[in-house]
Amino acid sequence: MPETEGGQTPGWVLIDAGVFIGALLTGDPRHVEARPLVEQARREEFASCTTTGILSEVYGALTWEKAKPRHDPEEAAQAVRLLVEPPSAIAVLNESLRMALKTLELAAKHGLTARRVHDARHAAAALEAGVVSVYTYDVDDWRVFEADGLRIVGPPTTVARLSSTLADR
Repeated sequence: MPETEGGQTPGWVLIDAGVFIGALLTGDPRHVEARPLVEQARREEFASCTTTGILSEVYGALTWEKAKPRHDPEEAAQAVRLLVEPPSAIAVLNESLRMALKTLELAAKHGLTARRVHDARHAAAALEAGVVSVYTYDVDDWRVFEADGLRIVGPPTTVARLSSTLADR
């Protein structure tokens, strides 16, 4: 579990579902970039973590009828387990009442409704653990939490896309 220094967990990165999905689905256009990143995280080449909710999203994506290749429930469960079970170094953040309340605070603050509350849940887990860096392909889902202290720091194609967006402004 991430150790905090002054309320922050230096160097830790929260890995969002899209990165895991891209890594696991060979038919996903993100696969070439995402697979090595996830393997680096598993080998602890950088400190990384995720949430139970993110892992559930990954399972759902792997079993989706349009997944390439589609996994049956047993295959999907095994694939998700391998992401975080030892010898993987990817930590799974704890959930708590404090995190649940932070989820509601973030959802209300940012006017999130329906399925977007799950974004607040992941952000709350990271913030409560002192993790401020996020690897995601879903920039629009995470940008709203920059005001709360989270920063999108990867993968490289996401950072390049963010940089070009800022340059166009």
